[in-house]
Amino acid sequence: MLRNKLFWIQDFLKGSKIRNHLNQIKNHFSNGMNDGKIESAILDKLLTHARETVPFYNRNNKIYKELLNFPVINKTIIRKSLDDFISYTYKKNDLFTVVTSGSTGTPFKTYQNKNKKLRNYADTIYFAQLSGFDIGIRLMYLKIWAKEKMNSSLVYRMQNIVPIDVLHLDDYQIQRMIERMENKKIAYGMLGYSSALELICQYLDRSSKEVVKADIKSLITMSESLNEYTKTSLKKYFGVEPVSRYSNLENGIIAQQLTGSGNKFLINTASYHIEVLKFDSDEQVMEGEIGRIVITDLYNYAMPLIRYDTGDVGAIVSDQNNSGIKYFSKIEGRKLDLLFDTKGKIVSSYIMYKNMWQYTDIKQYQLIQEDIKDYRFKINAEKGFNREKQLVKEYKSYLGEDANFVVEYVNEIPLLSSGKRRKVVNKYYV
Repeated sequence: MLRNKLFWIQDFLKGSKIRNHLNQIKNHFSNGMNDGKIESAILDKLLTHARETVPFYNRNNKIYKELLNFPVINKTIIRKSLDDFISYTYKKNDLFTVVTSGSTGTPFKTYQNKNKKLRNYADTIYFAQLSGFDIGIRLMYLKIWAKEKMNSSLVYRMQNIVPIDVLHLDDYQIQRMIERMENKKIAYGMLGYSSALELICQYLDRSSKEVVKADIKSLITMSESLNEYTKTSLKKYFGVEPVSRYSNLENGIIAQQLTGSGNKFLINTASYHIEVLKFDSDEQVMEGEIGRIVITDLYNYAMPLIRYDTGDVGAIVSDQNNSGIKYFSKIEGRKLDLLFDTKGKIVSSYIMYKNMWQYTDIKQYQLIQEDIKDYRFKINAEKGFNREKQLVKEYKSYLGEDANFVVEYVNEIPLLSSGKRRKVVNKYYV
């Protein structure tokens, strides 16, 4: 493809920086993890840089001899002293600013150096290729597109990206998008919020369409859990198995499912060192045990995020054939999206995605835990819903027969500023 060739020619003329990163990532996952020496050297180099040049760590640099001596940090700690996390060796004006609203709506700012940006490009290319997508394929990109932050339409045409704003994703917009893909006989990839792709599947169900007659090479969902209904329906209508991606703006691609690998996520150990820590301490959990996902970004030297608590929870398992390759067997989302049963035991939030597909009358839903035994189910059902008793009975079987359920009917469950629609809200766990 012409765009693919032009991209790599441009990278070659600039010193093949992205290509070099991409080759290192490929080597890491193919044979570079057998002894871990390369990865240890990369981590040691980052920690030395932080001790010597970052104010937050420089004050007590003699204490931070190895990774486990470094404190666990989070958004609150960073916000209080943002400048203390920026290396002396960089000037703010020369850095890339990354601002995320976060799930709570509170802005969070970080900075990245150029090499970190290049690494993110390479990570994106590598994990996209694993799903069947490559540079040059037209990308249908479904997310919130804020006009004030968008590039010119010419830029997106050159990048072969079609921006689709999920805030305006109704039946008419979905119909136009599908007709566009069917009429233009070229290869497509799709990347978007899981909830947006779920809306597309529901539209296709209603329209009684058998398959979408378009050349779809790749389907990647992001930002939200991919439920079984959406996964099965996307395969049915588009002929491609979708994979879910776990990422954030302040770091990049952290993990992604592999085609044919079930629900586990390959962790991007080429670019991040991942720990899973207990909820009530900074001790490591046992393999397979759920805990807090804590990341050390190996390539952001401008603002090293070392032992950064993402706010998400999950569990890690090792590859049976190569202990250096790691997977998330579970990713549960933010701690405040956890559910507890009536005895105070954590219940996987995936119960919200497991069986809700069968309630086809429900357009949107949200489960709120208000206290140890009190739950509120918000339901948006435009044409009415007559299986309330069945729904409550099912969730009592998950959460406890002594659970108190209130079902509230609403006209809309609003999106967060991040573009996500929370399906679980926990007001009990603070």
